[in-house]
Order: sequence, then C-alpha cells, then structure tokens
Amino acid sequence: MNGDPWASSRFQVVLDFGRLDLVRRGPQPEPNDIDAAVDLGRLAHSELEAFGTDSTQTLDDDGIAAMLRTLGAVLRRLGVPFDLPFRDFKGFHGFWSAQGMSGAGGWGARRGYLSEVFNPVFRRLDDLGDERGSRSRLHGVDGQPRNLIFASTGLKPEIVLLDAIDNVIEVTKNAEYCLFYDRPLDSSGLTWAQLCDWWHAEGNLDGATERDVALDLYRRLAASLGDNPVEQVLFRTYCERYGSDQGLSVPALLPQVYLHYDPTTWKQRGGRAGALARERMDFLLLAPNGRRVVIEVDGKQHYAEGDKASPQRYSQMVAEDRRLKLRGYEVYRFGGFELSQPDAPAMVRTFFAELVTSFEA
Repeated sequence: MNGDPWASSRFQVVLDFGRLDLVRRGPQPEPNDIDAAVDLGRLAHSELEAFGTDSTQTLDDDGIAAMLRTLGAVLRRLGVPFDLPFRDFKGFHGFWSAQGMSGAGGWGARRGYLSEVFNPVFRRLDDLGDERGSRSRLHGVDGQPRNLIFASTGLKPEIVLLDAIDNVIEVTKNAEYCLFYDRPLDSSGLTWAQLCDWWHAEGNLDGATERDVALDLYRRLAASLGDNPVEQVLFRTYCERYGSDQGLSVPALLPQVYLHYDPTTWKQRGGRAGALARERMDFLLLAPNGRRVVIEVDGKQHYAEGDKASPQRYSQMVAEDRRLKLRGYEVYRFGGFELSQPDAPAMVRTFFAELVTSFEA
C-alpha cells in the first residue's frame, strides 16, 4: 500500500504475493536486491519475534512462508548466508519446542535466537549498502509517530484506548504529570520551533513573547529530570543550541519519553519487573527523514544490583538496544561517571555538534 508492497496501514498489513514472486525470481529495478532484503528481513524478524513472544504477528503461515522464501532467494543472490531450520510459524514453534526454548525464560531465549540469526544478515546488508551506494533503509524508522508522551514529573499516567482501530489513546488520570504532543510530524522531525509553538497553544500563553514561551517550556522539561545532576548536564548542554541563529530549527531534545507502556505499576506488580523492557527512554531526538535518536545516561542501576555488578541487568540493557537498532533507532549511551567530570560539557558539545551535522548530510 502507498507505493510500498510491504507497508503497514492503520487497518491491515497487505502482502503482495505477486510482487514477492517477482522479487524471488530475479532482481528488480525497484526495490533493488539490497533494499528488498532489508525490508523483507526487518518484517520477517519482527513477525517471527511477535509470534514467538506475545502472538501479535500480522501475517499468517502462508504469508510468512512466502516472505522467508523470497528473503532466502534474495540473500542467496547477494551471497549473504541465511539458513533457517523452519519455513513458517508452525515450524518455528516446533523448532523452539525441540530446542528447549519453552517455559520460563522462553521469550528471551527465542528473541536471542532470532537476534543471532538476523543480526549478521543486517550487518552484511549494511556493508553491501555502503559498498554499492544503496539507500539501505536500516537507517531511519518507517511510520508516523503517535502518542508522544514525555517529561514525566510524577505518577505514571493511566491510559485507555479511546479508539482501538485508529490507535487513539486518552490519558484518564495523572495527565498533569506528563506532556502529550499530539500534532502530526513531517519529514523535518520535531524541531524546537514546533515544540515551542505547541507549548504556546497548550499552555494558553497568549501574549507571551517567543523567548518567554521557550523559557517556560525549557523549565518544564528540565523539571522532569528531578535531581539527577548528570542528566541535567547533558540536557543543559544540548539546550545551549536553542540560543544560536539556527536554534529554532534543531531537533528538540525530549526527556523521559515513553517507549513501551505497561498499564501496571511497579507497586501493583509487587516489585516484579514488567512485561516490557525499558519503559522510558532518557532522551529522544526526532530528527529529519525518520531518524530517531535515543540517548541513555547509565548510572550503576543499569549494570549493578546495589554495589555488585549484575551481568543480568547488563544483558537486559544491551538486548533492548539491539531490538531498538533493528527497528531503525540509533542508540547512544553516556556513562554517569563521564558526565560528572569537569570537562563533561565540552565533551557533550562535541558529540552533539557531530550528531546534528550528520542530520544535514
């Protein structure tokens, strides 16, 4: 649909079997083999992962079988190794059952297996894309951002689906503790100017100067960082860019952004971990051309239990990074220690200067 034979709509996933057959039989002018393999690989990976975890896949057995056959054929033409021991969802279920990937820890084992299979494929496709000048859509995220909930300063918002078909949500409680950006975005991403314009209307700041609106918004965003000094260093240093001549056009740095949403709270779960990893991102930039940049600041809670190193916590963190990167997100991590050093602002300025320059490439 919409010119992309494997695109998602709001209502259904349309799989063009005729187009798949053409791609499987030989190279096409559009998409070329590298781009077709990227698109097919991303969809196949996400569909298999959904089937192996929460059964939210959208393809049926015939669809995934056709997808995997075509992906295999394209990868063989490109010389990229790819050999799955199953051909469809039923075969995948039989495989993981035989390999001991059921029961407690099964979700994680199946995700790990799929990452081991697909990650080398994506890396090789990325290399081929660089070598041959392909557009390689591993960079950037397809889809229209919705439900941007960020800058939480208190209790977790309670959310209901107002319209499940159109994925329209409503915050029914604790809305005062978070911000909810509900305007459509274009190819420029979400700039500081757009965010300030939204805040001007959202905050009923009629009569306020542009500078007053920007300062009020900055203070509200900074409040979501609480008393975390290292996150404040990163946030303040980036926000220096807003005062430059091009400051209004740079992507807005959003703190405390909900990535996943588990309706239960930590207390309601009795202190147990939720079903979804990394519910909130420390910072997010919605950059031009679909680039979504996640920035995480790692205190010792990311890799330790108290004062003792925790391989489990670290593994969970890097596993979620891999999942995000496969979906097209870029993930950058800062250590809390490095942001606490005297030269931290200079280091952060250099990093953001290079990052923002890459948006213009």
